[in-house]
Amino acid sequence: MIDYIRASMPIDCKDTKIFLNLQNPDVFSSGWLRYYLDGCKKMEVWINPANGLLEIKGSVSYFIQGHNFSFSKHQFFEAIKHIGNLLHLPLWEALIEEFEFGVICDVAYKPSDYIAHHYSPTSEHLTKEEKAKDNGNFAWWAGKAEKLKMYDAGKNIMMKQGLHLQDIIADCGWNPAGQYLKWEVHYIKPELLNNGRAIRIKNLCNADWYATFKEDCYIQYKRLIPMKSIIMPTNKKDLTTPDIMALAFLEDGMHREELKKLLYAKVNSISDDILSKSDKDARKRQIKKLIDKLEDEPQSKWDLSAEIAKALSADV
Repeated sequence: MIDYIRASMPIDCKDTKIFLNLQNPDVFSSGWLRYYLDGCKKMEVWINPANGLLEIKGSVSYFIQGHNFSFSKHQFFEAIKHIGNLLHLPLWEALIEEFEFGVICDVAYKPSDYIAHHYSPTSEHLTKEEKAKDNGNFAWWAGKAEKLKMYDAGKNIMMKQGLHLQDIIADCGWNPAGQYLKWEVHYIKPELLNNGRAIRIKNLCNADWYATFKEDCYIQYKRLIPMKSIIMPTNKKDLTTPDIMALAFLEDGMHREELKKLLYAKVNSISDDILSKSDKDARKRQIKKLIDKLEDEPQSKWDLSAEIAKALSADV
């Protein structure tokens, strides 16, 4: 489903029809004026009279229906048509500057556990970011062209929506007792999906383009790696105190390379007067041997590939 968009288009600021549903703007020294369109949630409308440019910014699903638990391609089409009518503009030709595409998955475990047990390899050049106030229920992996987001969609509903809207969302399939994780790609440079050429709002409603967004949403997930559980050693000699400490770290959501990096950094921080370079290298070899000998389960129970594929196939 498509959620947040930021789109722009040139306008004739002398056309007063554009402003019929826009009042009392916030004025910025840059010359931009910020208006709001009233819906279930407000949609930002930015206008720069100096260069004749308009931007709309916000969640289309929240604007139209007050939530983003479900939102079909047809609903998005009707929502854009409604916003265009309010602004008296052909928004179909507006350029997409940013947009979000994602799905909500019904999962077996707590969404926060899935979030904790995913990481990105160094080769993907992604940085995991999260806010302490979210208590592990929301995180994103930031790159230069996109943000890959995971969050607890059920908890989001419970915290942000009133009882009346919760009843409405329940009619869309939400079960308050269920476990729902949202996987979402926020495209910062959407033109990369089109070989560097601009994407317009009308493309977001096109069936072929929608299939492209689905395919890329799945491909983007495969840039992350779900951690595998460690097989618990059954031999006493493989359960030394250092072994148990390594097991504790890895079972608590830290993957092998993170643990190695953490321990190597600690070794490097020790004064050369205490540990020489050869001493430090020896300690690092011991750490590597200790971690590498632990065996993984064949499959990761945190792998969301099947759930995402199922949700994407149901999104029409």
